[in-house]
Amino acid sequence: MSAGQSLTEADHRRVAMFMERMAGIQLPAHKRTLIETRLRRRLRETAKASMREYLDFALSPAGEAGEQVLLIDALTTNKTDFFREPAHFQYLERVVRDELAPRADLGWRQPLMVWSAACSSGEEPYTLAIVLRELEAELPGFRFQIDATDIARSVLATARSGVYRSDRIAPVPEALRRRYFLRSRDPAKGLVKMGPALKSVIEFYEFNLITGDYPAKPRYDVIFCRNVMIYFNGADRERIIAQLRASLRPGGLLFIGHSESIGNQRTGFESLIPTVYRRVD
Repeated sequence: MSAGQSLTEADHRRVAMFMERMAGIQLPAHKRTLIETRLRRRLRETAKASMREYLDFALSPAGEAGEQVLLIDALTTNKTDFFREPAHFQYLERVVRDELAPRADLGWRQPLMVWSAACSSGEEPYTLAIVLRELEAELPGFRFQIDATDIARSVLATARSGVYRSDRIAPVPEALRRRYFLRSRDPAKGLVKMGPALKSVIEFYEFNLITGDYPAKPRYDVIFCRNVMIYFNGADRERIIAQLRASLRPGGLLFIGHSESIGNQRTGFESLIPTVYRRVD
C-alpha cells in the first residue's frame, strides 16, 4: 500500500468532524484503521491518487452533490437480523392484540403507523410486516403501514430489493417463511425474496436522524429506533429522542436497543418494559 493511501492523523480528524456534524456518528482515534480500510474503495472508485486528495474532493462543495452521501454510506456500520431482540416483537404483538384491538370495537379508523428508523438492510421492517400481517389475519379491520428509513443508500437498495441469502432468514419460523417468502427458481443461488404481502406495506426512503425533517405533527403509533443511538454523543442523542417523542402520537410506543438508554429524558415517557417506552402527555 502506498503512503498516499494511508489516513493521516490530520485527515482522520477531518473525516471524523464531518461525520459527527453530518450524521452524529463518532469516529474516535482507535477507529482510524477501520476508516482507512473503508475509504480505500471510494479512493479507487473516484480515481483519486491519495487519501488526502479524495477527502479534499469529498469534503469540498464539489462533493456535496453526491460523494458525501457515499462517504457517509462507507463509514456507516450496518448490522441487523430478522427477529433481532425478539422480545420487542412479542411485546408489540401483545399490545396490538390486548390493548389496541379491544378499543377498535367501532372499527379501525386509520392504519397503525410504524416507523423503522435506522432500518439498515431491511430485516427489521420486514419482521415488523410479518408480525403485523399475522395480526391482520386475526383482527378484523386491522390495517398498518410501515415507513423504513436509513442514512446509508447502499443498505436501502438491499432493503428495497428484499432479496437475501437463505442463511439470513434462519431466525424466521418455517411456517412464516412459507407464507411470506419466495424462493429463487435456481436453488444453487441460495436466495430468498420477500413476497408482495410484505413489500406492499413498507415505504423505504433515506433519512438522516441528525439533519432530517421530522414530521411536523405526531404521525406514528410505533417507532423502532434500535442500536443506532450508541454511535451518537449525548447532546445528539437527546435531540433525537426529543424528535422521536414529538413524532409519536400520544400513547405511542418507542422501542430502543437493549444496549441503549434514553438517559435523563424520561419526562414525557412511561417505561413499560426494559427499552420500551410509551409517550405520555
